[in-house]
Formats: sequence, C-alpha cells, structure tokens
Amino acid sequence: MYLEKRGREEMENLAESIINGMEAEGLRITVQRKLIAELFSSSRGFVLPRQVHTHISRHIPGVSYDTVYRNLRLLVQINLIEQFDFPDGVRFKLRCGPDHHHHHFICQSCHMTYPLDFCPVDHGIDPPDGFVIRSHKFEIYGLCGECSREPKED
Repeated sequence: MYLEKRGREEMENLAESIINGMEAEGLRITVQRKLIAELFSSSRGFVLPRQVHTHISRHIPGVSYDTVYRNLRLLVQINLIEQFDFPDGVRFKLRCGPDHHHHHFICQSCHMTYPLDFCPVDHGIDPPDGFVIRSHKFEIYGLCGECSREPKED
C-alpha cells in the first residue's frame, strides 16, 4: 500500500493547519480530533478507518469505532479530508487543498494518486433540465504505469 511518510516540520505544519480548519468551522478540538490531525498530517497516502481507530486507541483505549467514523465524516463535510470508495472499502486522504478542485486517477494496486487537473463537469456535461449540481465526485480507478507492467499472479 502506498503510504509515504512526511517530514517532521511538514507534519507539524499540516497538523496545525487541520486543527485550525476545525476551529474555523467551530469544532471543539478534542484529543481524538488532535490525534486524527496527527495521523493525516503524517501520511501522504490513503488511511483506512481501522488505522484511525488503532491510532486513537493507543492513546484512548476503548474509543468506539462509531466515534471515529463520526469524526471522519465530519472532517469530510468540512472539506479537510476526502473519502474514496474502493471495492474493498472506504479510505480517506488529506484534501489536496481547500481551493484546488480536481479529481484523481487512482492506482488500485499501489494506491498512488495522480491529479486530473480539470473538472469533467466543467467541460461538456449537461445536466438534465432544471437539475442543479451541488457537489460531485469523479475518480478514475485502474493501474499506474509501474503496476501495469508487473507480472500478474495466477
């Protein structure tokens, strides 16, 4: 799984940015939310909900899975993290940037992501008459160049 780590200074700046984003939305900064900010700031790749739960459980034994999911969904709603639906379950990733709307090519093998720097909705998709688009997601799943060259296992 693609899970490259960030440097210490970059992690600290990102964690602070995530916490500031929570505060700007009026969220109370709990220990759980600080731990989530720490985990997402340390990872460049996707994070599984169970990884978030395990990370928080090290510091707060007995934390419920529901609490973890509620916090993750809340951070998606306020645009700090993004949710991706893989065939084997949901994954989360730190948002690429608050003002940078784009979509992704995602490798299903190594989970590397590549930005698609234009929005297909802005280029030729005509919604039905009277339909008002409020939000959308557009992700393309496949194999990156490196993974597509690897020999396939039987």
